[in-house]
Amino acid sequence: MTESRIRSAIVSGWPFFGVTPQGDVLARYVMYGPVFRWSVNQMIPIPLQGSDLLWWMQAAAEEGHSISESIDTPKKSTTKPAASSRKKNES
Repeated sequence: MTESRIRSAIVSGWPFFGVTPQGDVLARYVMYGPVFRWSVNQMIPIPLQGSDLLWWMQAAAEEGHSISESIDTPKKSTTKPAASSRKKNES
């Protein structure tokens, strides 16, 4: 399926199966059911549906990655280690 057909299927509620240009495998199995994405040998429901999902797909495409990468990538911690652990590491 082309990206435009996937987008129209997401909004219309019809069942579909397709791969986006960013490599996301998406599917809807029943009419007006949730859209699923492929991840590690299983289909997982996407937390956003309809126009919200289209917005998320567009944002991921503009950033140059798939929606799976924005979900599956662990967040980096921005907290600094405690002072006592820093002193141990410096020795």
